[in-house]
Amino acid sequence: MSALDRLATSLQSVVGEEHLLTDAAAAPYAVDDVLPSLVALPGDETQVADVLRLADEHAATVFPRGGGSHVQLGATPERVDVVLSVERLRRQLAYEPGDMTTTVQAGMPLSDLQGVLGAQGQFVALDPPATAATTIGGVIATNASGPRRLLYGTARDVVLGVSVVTADGARSKAGGRVVKNVTGYDLTKLYIGSLGTLGVVLELTFKVHPLPPGEETIGIACAGHADLLPVLNALLRLPLRLNSLELLNAAALAALQAGNGATVPPAPYLFLARLEGDAAVTAGQKQRIAEALRGLSLSAPATTQDWQSEDQQRLWSCLATQALLPDSVAAKIGLRITDVAAFCAAIEALLADPPWLLHAHAGNGIVSVQIPVGKGSEETLLAQIQALDGCVERLNGHRVIERAPVAVKRRCEVWGPVGDNFVVMQALKASYDPRHRLNPGRFIGGL
Repeated sequence: MSALDRLATSLQSVVGEEHLLTDAAAAPYAVDDVLPSLVALPGDETQVADVLRLADEHAATVFPRGGGSHVQLGATPERVDVVLSVERLRRQLAYEPGDMTTTVQAGMPLSDLQGVLGAQGQFVALDPPATAATTIGGVIATNASGPRRLLYGTARDVVLGVSVVTADGARSKAGGRVVKNVTGYDLTKLYIGSLGTLGVVLELTFKVHPLPPGEETIGIACAGHADLLPVLNALLRLPLRLNSLELLNAAALAALQAGNGATVPPAPYLFLARLEGDAAVTAGQKQRIAEALRGLSLSAPATTQDWQSEDQQRLWSCLATQALLPDSVAAKIGLRITDVAAFCAAIEALLADPPWLLHAHAGNGIVSVQIPVGKGSEETLLAQIQALDGCVERLNGHRVIERAPVAVKRRCEVWGPVGDNFVVMQALKASYDPRHRLNPGRFIGGL
């Protein structure tokens, strides 16, 4: 009997035969087309700890998984011994609307949590591109975020506490269930964005926010990249309750028009500014924007567009869906805010055919680029990634490939060059997972 066969027997006694998948049943849990030998679906904290302990004893690698929405993020593994899915851990454990905190298990879908909180007029201020299966744990492990990060920040700003199980099956906690709980090192932030390489997240405590009394979206069309920085600076300097400021190029607008149905102006670039407040407040904010735009010296006057309430909701929903398009190489680029316009110009100069979709969180310097796969060969896609990297390097930015065909991922640096903090990351990995059992080889620098 092989080591994996012995492990399967032990795991079956822990999670039950129906919750240990093998062969064809395990295929949907593949990681970059690498089929797992075993898939364990524990039902509680004790079972999670036992799965990790047994895997450690049998020298098996473990790949934590939530709903699978972010499974393409990371380098391709050499082998997948055990996928540990937290999809059965989906309960809300505590909720104090008055204290504006909630604690949930990591396998709870983000949409379910928002539904529960919404009934009390509250929400967790995280809005990454998500499917119905996207779990809270997956969002935190990847540090995924969306347009509202402009006002509310990222997961590091709303997660108060975390409970994890480390590779040897030991439970660890950081933070707590109150807003002011940190007196020393805030270890909670250590697990956010760590891609499950330091431990399996079991529970998370969030600070929640009241739902805004209303929202209004205004579109601002620009004639070219030379007008982007003046408009961006003007918007960011105004006294606005601005929770989102997105920038789309013509290719992204065309895709949005095709999938949305609402009228989108056919412009080289379009800012989408989403304002918070009741009708009177947002009307005043829109007036300030109009006055500021009239005072700018641009290559052509910036034009604005409003949408009806239902069209606005459909617009933002479609924008999130567009970010998950499967037939593309998706890259996330971090830049200085003041370099976003220069990056747009650099992408324009490449004259890519078909054109690349560009969507930026313009107020944060985070840019998503989607390179259509189409009929392009592996060599063509690698050359396009190399061209993209040239644009990023000239602006001292950083690039991560979030999604790409597996053959392409195997031949490029998914995470880009390692940074100066890599030595610290290696030390943390050695401390928390000394035998490299958790998600080995998938994170930055092969961690």
